[in-house]
Amino acid sequence: MINTKQMIERIRTRAKSRADLAGVEIPSIGVVSSWGKGATVDEEKGNNDIIAIANTADIDLDDEVVIPAGLDPSYFKANKQVFLDHEYGTDKAAGFLRSISAYPSTRDHQAWKVRIGLYDNDQGNAVKQIVKASGQIGLSIGFFPTDHGPPTDAERKLYERDGAKLVSVVRAADWFELSFTPLPCNVSCQGQFASGGEKQMRVLRGLVDEGKVDKKIATLFGVDDKFEEIRVLTDAGVVTRRVIVP
Repeated sequence: MINTKQMIERIRTRAKSRADLAGVEIPSIGVVSSWGKGATVDEEKGNNDIIAIANTADIDLDDEVVIPAGLDPSYFKANKQVFLDHEYGTDKAAGFLRSISAYPSTRDHQAWKVRIGLYDNDQGNAVKQIVKASGQIGLSIGFFPTDHGPPTDAERKLYERDGAKLVSVVRAADWFELSFTPLPCNVSCQGQFASGGEKQMRVLRGLVDEGKVDKKIATLFGVDDKFEEIRVLTDAGVVTRRVIVP
C-alpha cells in the first residue's frame, strides 16, 4: 500500500534539497493531480505536448487550500521549466511551459490549466508514456506564500467538502515552479488513491519492464530501485526480461 504522507514528505524533502543547492529560499509545495480530471498528449501537427491541470482549490494533504486565483505565475511564466519531482536544473527538466490559463475561465477561476511542451529526453518520454498508458499525470507546484493563515468561516464553508477539514489557506503566493509527479495526492482524489496510486505505480513499473521508460527516471518518480532479471518462456523460446522487484 502506498503511504501518501510518506510520498508528500519525499517530494518536500527533495524540493528543499534542490532549493538549497540552487541557493534560493525554500518554497512551499502544493501537490495536485489530474487523476479524475485527465491529462492528454497532443502530438498533432508536430506537437509533443501534455495538457493538464496544475493547481486547484481542493484541500491538499496538509489540510490546506492554495487558492488558484491568488497565485502569481509571473516567475514561472518567465522561467518556463517543468521538472520531475522538483529535481531542479535545466538539464533535468522534462519540458517547458507553452501556455497557462485560468480554468474554466478568468471570471470562474477554479484551477490553472497548462500546456507543456515535452523535451526529447528520458524525462519527457517518461511523462508522455505514463499519460499515454494511464490518461493521468500528477503535478506539484512550488510557491512562496505572501498571504496565508487560518481559514475564516466563509472559507471553511466554501472549500470544505466530503468531510475534509481545512486548517490553512494560502490566499496569495508567487508561483515558483512546476513539477510532474506520478501519483494523485489532492483530497478530491483520495477516495481513489488506493487503487489510483497503485495503478499508476503498476503502469510505471510496466513501462520500465517494457523498456519504454528509463530505470533511473522511474526511480525519480518514486519506484523502488530494485531490479532483477528473470528467464521467461515465450512462444519464441526462453528470453531474459528485466523486471522491478515489488
